[in-house]
Amino acid sequence: MSDIQRIDVHHHVLPEFYKDVQRDAGITGSAYSAFPEWSADKSLAVMDANRIGASVFSFTSPGIFFGDVAQTRDLARRFNDWLAKLVASNQQRFGAFAFLPLPDVDASLREIERLHEELKLDGVCLLTSVDERYIGHTDFWPVYEELNRRKIVTFIHPCYPPGTEARGWDVPRMLIDYPFETTRVAMNLIYNGVCEKLPDIPFILSHAGGTLPMLAHRISIFDKKMKQQENYPQGALEYIKRFYFDTALSGHKAPLDALRAFAPDTQILFGTDYPYVSADIAAQETRGFDAYEAFGASRPLVERGNAERLFPRFAKR
Repeated sequence: MSDIQRIDVHHHVLPEFYKDVQRDAGITGSAYSAFPEWSADKSLAVMDANRIGASVFSFTSPGIFFGDVAQTRDLARRFNDWLAKLVASNQQRFGAFAFLPLPDVDASLREIERLHEELKLDGVCLLTSVDERYIGHTDFWPVYEELNRRKIVTFIHPCYPPGTEARGWDVPRMLIDYPFETTRVAMNLIYNGVCEKLPDIPFILSHAGGTLPMLAHRISIFDKKMKQQENYPQGALEYIKRFYFDTALSGHKAPLDALRAFAPDTQILFGTDYPYVSADIAAQETRGFDAYEAFGASRPLVERGNAERLFPRFAKR
């Protein structure tokens, strides 16, 4: 087994104040259960147990927009200040993706400058949609331009799909809808020309790209029939393979084989999804990842090297 201390790019935080914010919005748990318990010490224990040298933390769904734009601006500053202090407490092992106060574009541009110049965080986390608009929507174009100008690593995490559910539908949304939401955003970024016109944003897609690996061939069949084809002149597959993909909840041969059929090993990153999956599940999925033999000589890249390229400060250790 490799002795490389890997980098986990899909590792969440859930302090009590974020639970309180959600409770105030009427949210009483995660997508499928009660809120998990989290602390920095619990994260370190999971990291130590699974040979993880560093984790890049993020807040996740449902985000910080609950209909009040002013509240969202305040929460973004509060959350990002807290992340910066957390990272400062253990810079060798902790990194963080900042939240942006979308749908407020101007405030998001100011927060990008602050996180880059003052807080020195490692990138941003965007949820797949906000205010009934998917990431890739043209309303947010100035934000993409600034992320591109600064070459900011952008981690995309799924959230609840916009709109309402059918009557009687009782399947937890994280089980099926989350992977499809990631796929929707990937195609929205491609079809709206973000990937072609702003190629310097390193986008990380969660959970091995959701359903994108299974649909990539189907998408390519219709490349020349889409009305948006001028926005992706090199064909959808070319842009798909430029995304980065984390391996959270994908510690099995089937999803990893599907992903590697379209994405090179240089674009694959290790992830756990802790604490929204338990320490036991994180360990189980990591064992599945370790048992996957097809990475071969590329395993050091997937475990650490690719992440060091995105987050060079970890390469200095």
